[in-house]
Amino acid sequence: MKFTALQQDLLPLLQAVARSVGIRSTLPVLDNILLSIEDNCLKVAATNLEIGVIKYLNVEVETAGEITVPAKTLVELVSSLGQNKVMLFSEGEVLTIQAGKFKAAINGISASEFPAIPLMSDKGISFPKEAFLGCSEILFASAVDEGRPVLTGILTEVTNGKLNFVATDGFRLAHREITLPEGNTQFRSLIPRRTFEEVLKIISEQDVEKIDIAASENQNQIVFNLGNTTVSSRLIEGQFPAWGKIIPQKIMTRAMVEKDELLKAIKLAAIFAKNEANIVVLTVKKDALKLESHAKEVGSQENELEGQIEGEELQIAFNTKFIQDAVSNCPSTQIMIEFSGSLSAVLVKPIGIEGLEYIVMPVRLS
Repeated sequence: MKFTALQQDLLPLLQAVARSVGIRSTLPVLDNILLSIEDNCLKVAATNLEIGVIKYLNVEVETAGEITVPAKTLVELVSSLGQNKVMLFSEGEVLTIQAGKFKAAINGISASEFPAIPLMSDKGISFPKEAFLGCSEILFASAVDEGRPVLTGILTEVTNGKLNFVATDGFRLAHREITLPEGNTQFRSLIPRRTFEEVLKIISEQDVEKIDIAASENQNQIVFNLGNTTVSSRLIEGQFPAWGKIIPQKIMTRAMVEKDELLKAIKLAAIFAKNEANIVVLTVKKDALKLESHAKEVGSQENELEGQIEGEELQIAFNTKFIQDAVSNCPSTQIMIEFSGSLSAVLVKPIGIEGLEYIVMPVRLS
């Protein structure tokens, strides 16, 4: 293999795929980046067996071939070369890099040991990148604890022309719904949160107009096509909760408030709630919301916010972290809170943004 590329073109590709190497893996080849010449184009790939990333770059090709080399060494080396033409060529399992009068040789591993990264096969769904960017506002609600793997994923589902992203950890739920262009079929996959985070990073780093998603041939991997980048990921197995049944249907009280004022009040309440299970008590009055919290060792606080209130007065308690996460992730200046009762799930919605909602479960006061 022998090719020449500009350092400023090659480096971003190497840095992007290097995020997916299997750091300190029991398989040494997973610490490596694959360099391969295909159809007069450079293919750069890395995988940790959960996520695989492939990027392509047009380069000046002299001879075809492939090799894998340690990601950390390759990225450090290329990033230190400065903006120059860089020649890379392999002989056996050694990659040589030349830039001006500089020359280095890196010991690699045969590309035949590098795991295959699935490519898109079955017909899937396609939508503008803006639709996917909206899912960044719900990722926080997925579980971090691997004890229930099904809750660490993001349900991605298409039904009746609607694309739904749903995340839940069992205590709160976040839902984003987007209307898709015609021609998209039924689709349902449970995709790891880490995969969503990686795809969002890639979209922010390169110009992507649309996103294609499809299952791999054996149906246990999901594949994203993002312009000149392919991302594959394992799917999570298991039954995701029936999320539609969690969303409250009968609303008895609505409160519209300023987001920043409510967020500030919740943060103040959290100071006095740390030693008491992080509980804040919210009382909905005719023209205001009252927030109270206390801790035996610290003291107590109460605070009132003005708001537009419709419906019955009620009192409800929350874990401050869960209600704070929902409010802080609302991408609007005003929010609507909808109550179904003192012990029923609460809906938090950003005013002026369709298809985004957060559900927070209340805490039962003893």
